Amino acid sequence: MKLLLILFILAVLVFLTLLYLRPGRVFLLKTLLLPGASILFVLCLIAFSNTAVSAALKGLNLWFNIVFPSLFPFFVASELLNRSGFVRAVGILLEPVMRPLFNIPGCGSFAFAMGITSGYPVGAKITADLREENLLKKEEAERLLAFSNNSGPLFIIGSVSVGMFKLPEAGLFMLACHILACITVGVVLGLYSRRKGNINPDAGRKDLWKRLKKALLHHRSTKDFSFGVILGEAVRNSVTLILAIGGFIILFSVIINLLLETGIIGFLSQLFSFPLSFLGIHKDIVTSALCGIFEITTGTNMLSSASRAPLIQQLTGASLVIGWAGLSVHAQVASITSRTDMSIKTYLLGKTLQGIFSAAYTFIGIKTAGSVLFKTKPAFLPLQAPVNSNWYGYLWGSCGYLLGALIFITALAMIALCIRLIHGMLGK
Repeated sequence: MKLLLILFILAVLVFLTLLYLRPGRVFLLKTLLLPGASILFVLCLIAFSNTAVSAALKGLNLWFNIVFPSLFPFFVASELLNRSGFVRAVGILLEPVMRPLFNIPGCGSFAFAMGITSGYPVGAKITADLREENLLKKEEAERLLAFSNNSGPLFIIGSVSVGMFKLPEAGLFMLACHILACITVGVVLGLYSRRKGNINPDAGRKDLWKRLKKALLHHRSTKDFSFGVILGEAVRNSVTLILAIGGFIILFSVIINLLLETGIIGFLSQLFSFPLSFLGIHKDIVTSALCGIFEITTGTNMLSSASRAPLIQQLTGASLVIGWAGLSVHAQVASITSRTDMSIKTYLLGKTLQGIFSAAYTFIGIKTAGSVLFKTKPAFLPLQAPVNSNWYGYLWGSCGYLLGALIFITALAMIALCIRLIHGMLGK
């Protein structure tokens, strides 16, 4: 274990040293980085085989019992709605809502609403689909991706607040902080894009009915438009994507446990704990947050178990990890967007900001109203699936949130349609 830790430190030192050398050597370092990391990973699998197998089984259990039933309905529904022209029609109606707030076309509302209610990485999948359909420009898709790929209520309320922290009253509060943080990121990126001159004013005020009809009939004009064909493609594409997500979950579950077993996380924790201790941050919080950088579930679970740290630090750290999402989720997003021309640089910036904003909102909320939040039960809890729920519980909970998202989008579209009709009548 000590030998592996020494090798890790030496590798970091060599990397930092070569950064100051000639460009040719830096290019050589980048070329050898992936093979070297792969060889080191294989050696760790051999040296810590029991840890690797146990971690892989935990990742497989997490994927099959929670991730699969939670995400499958959202993936299928998004494919069907996108192919049917529903997303285009809603985008036309909600242009006056999304454009002023986020400088995003109205169709982005679908990715935003589904991303909030579903969980990672549904928002990324829908955004990539919109880009492939040319409903979004490259810069718009990258900004939308940065704030529409979020953790869902099933995870925050069910798994984190109820299952891990045993604090049901904290669920809605943490969910509100998470949503407020993603909205803040969207507004900030929208304002920045306007400063750069990337403004596309609403052009949908004229010929509304003509544009709606064209949107709804767009896919019907293509061949093979039938319910059987699009349902088969939706199920096939959804299963393929979920299998890929399962592979990432298992891989990063093994990686994070190997980092713990080899003492690398412990070394980094010691390194960061000293300066952060002057801010009053407990060492266990630092260790748990470092794990959360790699994998969201492991990090939040460790934060809930850091009983020696104050509760405010535990919940703030959990909000930071949930907003950041973890390298495991980011790898899934990179895989999904690889079929498009989108870059994930803006996405990574957005997730960093979202983690900071979410943690800040949580800290301020507990400081100002903590006595009220944790002494009274919430008036209601949305559909939730505790961490020990069965497969069907997560599936039906996911369907409930999907129905809620669709009702919300439809209601918003109807309100926007009524407002446009009233404006048209007054204009006449």
